[in-house]
Amino acid sequence: MTASNPPPKIRKTGIWQLPRLERFKIYAPPVSHSSEGPEGDSSSATELEHGEHLDSQGLESTLSSLYRIFQGGQPEQIMIALLNRRYCPAVKLVPSSVFVEAFNLLSPAYFIEPYRTLHRPLHPMAIEIRGYKPLEAIFTEFTTNLARIVQIRRGAGHKLGLAEYTHLLRCAASMGDAPMAEIIWADMKEDGVKPDLQSYNYYMEANIWDNTYVGREKYRLRVTPFYYRKRRYDSPSTGWEGFGTASKSVRKHAVQIFEEMTEQGIYGDEASFVNLFLASSRVGHGKGMKNILKTAWNIDVDLLMTENDDSKIPPITFYEPTSPLRPTGRLLFAVAHGYGSNNDLNAALRLVDFISRSYNLPIPENVWVELLERAYVLSRKKFGPDQERNAKGQVPPEFVTGIFHMMISEPFNVRPSVQIYRLLAKMAWEASRLRDFLSYMDAAYDLLQETRQERKEARNIVEKLLGYPFSMVSGEQRSVPESVLQSKAFLEAVNEYEILRLSVAQQTILMERLTRLLLSHCRWMHRDNRAWERIHLANKLQEWRDFLPGTLHYNTHSGRVLIHGETSWGQFNIRSHNYVPVRRSAGNQTAENGEENEVDDDFLWQAFGNSLDPSIANRAPIRRLFWMPLNYQRDTDHPVMQAYNDEEGRAKGVKGEIFVNLIGVLPADRTAEAPDRTSAPKASS
Repeated sequence: MTASNPPPKIRKTGIWQLPRLERFKIYAPPVSHSSEGPEGDSSSATELEHGEHLDSQGLESTLSSLYRIFQGGQPEQIMIALLNRRYCPAVKLVPSSVFVEAFNLLSPAYFIEPYRTLHRPLHPMAIEIRGYKPLEAIFTEFTTNLARIVQIRRGAGHKLGLAEYTHLLRCAASMGDAPMAEIIWADMKEDGVKPDLQSYNYYMEANIWDNTYVGREKYRLRVTPFYYRKRRYDSPSTGWEGFGTASKSVRKHAVQIFEEMTEQGIYGDEASFVNLFLASSRVGHGKGMKNILKTAWNIDVDLLMTENDDSKIPPITFYEPTSPLRPTGRLLFAVAHGYGSNNDLNAALRLVDFISRSYNLPIPENVWVELLERAYVLSRKKFGPDQERNAKGQVPPEFVTGIFHMMISEPFNVRPSVQIYRLLAKMAWEASRLRDFLSYMDAAYDLLQETRQERKEARNIVEKLLGYPFSMVSGEQRSVPESVLQSKAFLEAVNEYEILRLSVAQQTILMERLTRLLLSHCRWMHRDNRAWERIHLANKLQEWRDFLPGTLHYNTHSGRVLIHGETSWGQFNIRSHNYVPVRRSAGNQTAENGEENEVDDDFLWQAFGNSLDPSIANRAPIRRLFWMPLNYQRDTDHPVMQAYNDEEGRAKGVKGEIFVNLIGVLPADRTAEAPDRTSAPKASS
């Protein structure tokens, strides 16, 4: 920020608490007017449009190089090339058939879905405090890059075809971005492109999952009277943005899309009916959910819930394995999610079991996770003025553990995640079952150890490609060969390593939550048993101290114990050291199971990044290795920690504003106004 610009107003909330559009504006890449764009090795959209003037020989060489990248099939390498000013003239000239193949390789399965899954159990505030890249930033970067590539092609006079539009709709659906889907849909109609079945399905999906992966909205999918009321407003309050109910009904919108599709002579497949089913579930339309299952697959929900003898139930509609209506795991997940979010776990379990047996379908892991998480939500005690209505569908805690034991047993053998162990441990904590709590905590830590080992192996591959950067002499200036930065092997290694690194970060945060729960319970061993606070608590503090801050408190029979230390909850690094947090043996300094004290990856890469020239450190993909701001000598110098440690700053809520200064604000709107969803789409004549 230059001196001529006035400082931004102090924000009173974290970024995660802001309205949807403001969050995406903040995380959008800043507009660049230099010869290099935000990618470091690509130009701004304006300059890309004009490109460079090459002679025929130079253009032929550039085209040949671009084709080799396309043939390699590495998504990030293709993305970087399509955004690179050097390749801009070639991108404008490649035939549509070649461009479509390359464009389709920019898949959400690579750029979006792994991060979406890993971010799901993490609260946005935890991401913001740690300085990790928020999901909104990942979504916005991907969307912005796609828009720039489209701009380059259109600037050369090319029109997008059905394949390109379908891919863009697929990307919008994977991010739950209905405004993006509406703009793409309007552009399709304007360009005279006739949608196909896939286009209609992605369009419906984007609206049904609108804004359900980010912010507080990802926690607010359970259908209750309060939920229905909050989502019906034209201008919903923060935390309730996305799909609507009542006059804004997402079900009405999905039905309109489906009717337009059938008017065009296009018949629905499994995805189409799943979308209609989920749209009905979003607004609590139980009759619509039952009608869809009955129409498409002859599944009588009411009869299934009253009749346990399958021989008395009408046979399902048989579909050949190649039929587009043959059920897959998609339908199983929809049933688990739809009935689970509508407070009917019995129906969800019965239908998942019946459909899987009827069509000989294995039950995917994500279906089990959905069932268990929905059961956990419904097992929670409800409070407040709407307590009675919110208690609809409530199940006992034993229901949750029953699902857990079923999923880990034969024939399913699903391996639980750290998040599942955390949910089970929370239930044990509420029931004061110390043995169960510690059992779940031990299992969660074992998973963390395994993931850390996988991360270490992936990091070794990256280190080898970089020439073992951590063996350098302190202060030595380092460089990375251009051949390494542009190699497919390096891109693949960095991507695999980043996913595992984020997995470790996620699991570490969840372990810290478990440790905090362990410490906060003052009656583990009944009211009159002092063994916990006098013997066991001290051992647990020693054993799990790497997952606790230096400053903490806990309650005893005699009062509250307050320990003052260098760090506290809510800081960038809650540990007073920069080592990997490990479980330690009670009574000594050594780690259990022979674990070594190793410097955490974040600090290793920060030191390496500070040894690089900024022009290299900011290049894609090597900048993906640097999660911490460079040129900070200690983790206590991190802006988030400075803001949090300063009492006056914490009271004023400056933390969110510091992030604005770190990331930068895009002045232009990310999206245009979406068309009015209450009006029915008009079918082409």
